[in-house]
Amino acid sequence: MAENELIRIRLLVRGRVQGVGFRRFVWRVAQSLPIGGWVKNQPEGSVEIEACGAIGHIGHFISDVRAGSFLSRVDEIEELRREKLNQMPDAVFEIR
Repeated sequence: MAENELIRIRLLVRGRVQGVGFRRFVWRVAQSLPIGGWVKNQPEGSVEIEACGAIGHIGHFISDVRAGSFLSRVDEIEELRREKLNQMPDAVFEIR
């Protein structure tokens, strides 16, 4: 895949990722890159993320998310889905 190819991914992040400001951290990471999508808590304690952008930016995004915030601990990132996009949807990233 080319660095500028557009993709949408869905991730499930497990670890100490709820109640520690992790969603806000993910939002800040997305704001620092041209990444659209959302982040939300799941009932079982994980955090789900959907991110859209150039594959190169998505790679940086995942690396930063894996590093986590000061109080969080990321144990696992599971990629639930990946799809190619023909055009970039709105580059808004929201906390749900």
